[in-house]
Amino acid sequence: GAAIYIEDHGKPMAPAGMSGKLTVLNGAEKSEAELAVAGDKLEAKGVKLAPGAKVVAALTTPAKKAITVRFTVK
Repeated sequence: GAAIYIEDHGKPMAPAGMSGKLTVLNGAEKSEAELAVAGDKLEAKGVKLAPGAKVVAALTTPAKKAITVRFTVK
């Protein structure tokens, strides 16, 4: 699985009301999982993050603002 912690300019922010989807591209394999609030973070269960995998997190705030974050697993 994977966890995403939300910050606003370096200050921790509660993810209450947020939702989203995590997409993992590991070579030719693609997997997706829903992100759900789990305490102070968003969690995606059932995805495997291998070194070199490309990840896209598509988040939606309570105000329905879309946020997309892309990163590569080290």
